[in-house]
Amino acid sequence: MGHILILPTMVGVAEIVDFCDFLSPTPEEQAARDAAVHSIFDVIKYIWPACKVMILESGIKNPQTGLYALFRVLSQRGIAKKIQVIAKASVPIIKFVEKKSGAAFDISFDVDNGPKAAEFIKEAVLKWPQLRPLCLILKVFLQQRDLNEKV
Repeated sequence: MGHILILPTMVGVAEIVDFCDFLSPTPEEQAARDAAVHSIFDVIKYIWPACKVMILESGIKNPQTGLYALFRVLSQRGIAKKIQVIAKASVPIIKFVEKKSGAAFDISFDVDNGPKAAEFIKEAVLKWPQLRPLCLILKVFLQQRDLNEKV
């Protein structure tokens, strides 16, 4: 008759996986996030109709002018709250929360390494699925200690 050995570390792994599942958006939350992204893309296209809009990249060439123009239109349309322009950072960004969904956005301008980094993470998580829980735990750990943002 075989024995089942349960190690304390295995319980910790199960808790981490459960925590990661808890952090993952429900289909409804994902739909709200997708709608928020579409709404924000519409605002950006309103200001710069010919620009190419992507998550993590907009193609706008003047970061500070772009940040403040986006700030004005987001404020005028009333679709965002907690709007913050961080123009003096090494990568200037505008941070805000979309009102309907509560989705948080960080938008940077003229940054070409953002999509590359996002693609690298996606590929790494596909290659090593155990990386996702580790990254989520680390992200929450840093956020709880206000160490998640470089300003």
